[in-house]
Amino acid sequence: MTDTTAPAASPARARLSALRPSPGLRQSLIAIALGLLASLIIIAVIADEPMAAFRAFALGSFEDVYSFGTMLSIATILAITGLSSAIGFKAGAFNIGGEGQLYAGGLTAAVVALYMPGPGPVVMVTALVAAAVVGAAWIAIPALLRVYFGVTEIVTTLMSTYIAIDVTTYLVKAYFKDPQSGALETPPIPQETWLPGILSPSNANYGLFLAVLLAGAMALFLARTRLGLRLRLVGLQPSFAENVGIASDRTLLGGMLTSGALAGLAGGVAILGLTHNFIDSFSPQFGFLGITVALIGRLSPFGVLAAAVLYGSLMTGATSMQSVSDVPFALVFILQGLLILLITSQGIRRRGAM
Repeated sequence: MTDTTAPAASPARARLSALRPSPGLRQSLIAIALGLLASLIIIAVIADEPMAAFRAFALGSFEDVYSFGTMLSIATILAITGLSSAIGFKAGAFNIGGEGQLYAGGLTAAVVALYMPGPGPVVMVTALVAAAVVGAAWIAIPALLRVYFGVTEIVTTLMSTYIAIDVTTYLVKAYFKDPQSGALETPPIPQETWLPGILSPSNANYGLFLAVLLAGAMALFLARTRLGLRLRLVGLQPSFAENVGIASDRTLLGGMLTSGALAGLAGGVAILGLTHNFIDSFSPQFGFLGITVALIGRLSPFGVLAAAVLYGSLMTGATSMQSVSDVPFALVFILQGLLILLITSQGIRRRGAM
């Protein structure tokens, strides 16, 4: 009698297979490589001195401690907004309003830090918690409209972003403007409420450790808890989740509120760790960039961290490149568009092959 059982894989082959990157990681790496290649071609075409521009773009984040710390400070905010987008995607929602939630949380953190009495560390923690609460509150109406009335959150969260930016502008102008400044900004917050810095003289701060902690907590939540499993199931198959007794409406609502809370928290970290006051137009679209970071990171919490560091490096490198060449900072936004197109087109191709 012939044994038809398939031979077991050898230990060496099993180890080799374990070392291979997952299909999702491979697709992100391919998208990043193609996007960078396209950016380098653009630099070669438009730059007077392409080699100097290449060097600044690739290595500008690592020239000195200040540049490296600046990259980490940008990556910190991008990581938290990326986690915000990722948890929304995992729940089956497209929170495109992270920028508005970030603005609402940022102004809240600044006001709490300015006017709340008490020891600096207590005020700092309270300001961050308040920023997260207001971020969740700002997404509450779009979330309720999506869950109970079926209104797509893409439009409502996007529109709420412009409302948030205009409301914060009005509040600063009417109630919180620094009388000593000609700009539309609040007074500086007390130094004892700042997030402690690292890598002086850069703006890198303890928000970096908070971002890493949040990523670890989210990874454990999604992989090891019953609620995390329910959230992922609702995001993937809401009808099946309902059939097995999972309250998909409440789970989706919780996922969207968590997404808003993280975006608001990112605004608080930006104010307490970077600008140290609320400045009108203080964000270089951190909320929108978080969507790109989440997609590059394949919605994995630690993938989001890696993507945030990559994107922070690109932004810092683009600033350095702009200072030494005639290539504008807008190249980063071209790269952003290319990355989104490449990643989403891979998703479309996979669906077409199914």
